[in-house]
Amino acid sequence: MRPRPQPEHSTPGMNGRLLAGLLAFAAVACAATAPSAPPPASATTPAKPAGTPELGWAEMGKQERIDYMKAVVLPHMKQAFVHFSPDRYSKMNCMTCHGDSAADGSFKMPNPRLPKLPSTPDGFKKLAADKPAVMEFMKNEVKPKMAALLGKQEYNPETNSGFGCMECHTMAQ
Repeated sequence: MRPRPQPEHSTPGMNGRLLAGLLAFAAVACAATAPSAPPPASATTPAKPAGTPELGWAEMGKQERIDYMKAVVLPHMKQAFVHFSPDRYSKMNCMTCHGDSAADGSFKMPNPRLPKLPSTPDGFKKLAADKPAVMEFMKNEVKPKMAALLGKQEYNPETNSGFGCMECHTMAQ
């Protein structure tokens, strides 16, 4: 697993304002609701959605990842985002999450143009208080679905591993 970025290593925020806001606010839920003990795998990673390949994300080549993202991840995640905010996400595409790196073909994540997340627990608490619906959506929909789609466990702060907020977002300084 790669180490989580620290606040001093962060980079700028993202294209779509509302999406960026939603992703940032939801990411707060990851840090604000950490379990005291690692939950069982079945609680942290939902069953793999239909279409999930047997080949793991880490074993896929670049073209296999692109094909999988287009055929499986984007449709599943677009459905979740459209359900959350139909007007905002009806035209969700690769650029929504990957920003400029979708256009240049690198698809780099985390995306430095997504909103930066707070660097302190108090910052996350404030974000969760300001945007509770977004935070619940990100915590209960986006994070677990993305973890399952990529064949990863959800982020566990005790082990500092798994799929979490910092897979997509950078942290404010």
